[in-house]
Amino acid sequence: MRGVVWSGLGDDARRGVYTDLQAHFETLPMVNDYRSVSRLEDLTPAIELYNTLIGLGRYDDAGILFYSRLNEAMLYRLSASRQRVELLEMLFPNGFDRLPRLDDPRGRAFMLGALAQGYHLSGQPGRAAALYRRQIHWEMKREDERKITLCNLSDAQRLCGAMLEAEASGRHALAISRATKDLFWEAYSLMQFGLAQLAAGMANESVSALQRSLRIFVGRPFDTGEGVVSCFLAQRSLWCEAFADAIRLANRAWELAHVLTLERDFIRAARLQGAAALGLHDLPIADERLHHALTRARQVNYVEEELAALIALAELRRREGKPDEARELLDDVWDSAERGPYPLFHADACNVLAHLERDGGNLDKATDAATQAYRLAWCDGPPFAYHWGLVAAQKHLQELGAPEPEMPPFDESKFEPMPDVEIDLDDEFHADKAPDN
Repeated sequence: MRGVVWSGLGDDARRGVYTDLQAHFETLPMVNDYRSVSRLEDLTPAIELYNTLIGLGRYDDAGILFYSRLNEAMLYRLSASRQRVELLEMLFPNGFDRLPRLDDPRGRAFMLGALAQGYHLSGQPGRAAALYRRQIHWEMKREDERKITLCNLSDAQRLCGAMLEAEASGRHALAISRATKDLFWEAYSLMQFGLAQLAAGMANESVSALQRSLRIFVGRPFDTGEGVVSCFLAQRSLWCEAFADAIRLANRAWELAHVLTLERDFIRAARLQGAAALGLHDLPIADERLHHALTRARQVNYVEEELAALIALAELRRREGKPDEARELLDDVWDSAERGPYPLFHADACNVLAHLERDGGNLDKATDAATQAYRLAWCDGPPFAYHWGLVAAQKHLQELGAPEPEMPPFDESKFEPMPDVEIDLDDEFHADKAPDN
């Protein structure tokens, strides 16, 4: 049924196509079976039926089909974000500034969030954040759903450099999770909150949140959650130059990725294995792991991990004395970093470029690159800056004898107060009562 031209079919013919495709419906994988999906082609009958329903104007039926037969397989198992966006955009025939054409208010909120996730995971976190905010507006009376969206919003805000808002969203999600006694989403909220703190340089403070999240996931048990938190702890170790710890945590995440075989888990763990190997000066392993992550990230358009792998590979080539190859890798970063926007990755790339220019004796260009890295890493201003990128840029400028650019200081009056939430409760998951993994 692929390739049907709907403008050339009458209503009876369209209904006939719909009836033919309904026969396939019962054979399609249910939501609980999404792990059995190994490739996008396995979902072809469901996608064809979805397109048919859209062509018939049966948006609510299309939404139900997407939710029950396509959503989890495309989001988790395959990380097919680009294809999800293509399907979900069909539910917005009146434009993306309007709500999806669904009757059920909860369905409209869900589809807003699903489209936001598609943008979020395929290189447009800025666009995703705007949709998450709209979704939260529709979920104001449904705290059980709002905490999920707040976690997603926190992640998108961090990627866009809205560092204070990222922490605030994580704190709000944590407060709701505690109020609703939802242990899983408490762990997930702690993870997002801890990651926001970590990027802002609160390396010690973030450990409490991440370790409590890890203990909850281990205790449930939930292998995927444990693997993701292990990755974030590995990233902390990388930033703190504890490379042996980083490789241990990344290897654990790679091992756990094989439990549910979710594509993003493999990509993230492989990239961190490569970055840790680079820190340990094991260049062959770093090369293999980073290329593995880059290849898989590009296959599914997982842009944030693609950028991280490209930047690490550029640094690898720099250390190998291959500046031209390093520059070619960085050339693949700039457009995506600006489009996202991804100021944190953009700052990292500029810091690598500053190294390259210094290696080549191009001190003026090195100063320009370091200055740009500084500006990008500033974000809301310390203490809500991208700490690690800012420190690296400061070091470049100091060694180059160049001044730091003038930037507006953090202005607390521009933001609402963040909720005060206790991080490590005195319960069975408290640091003193549960062993770390």
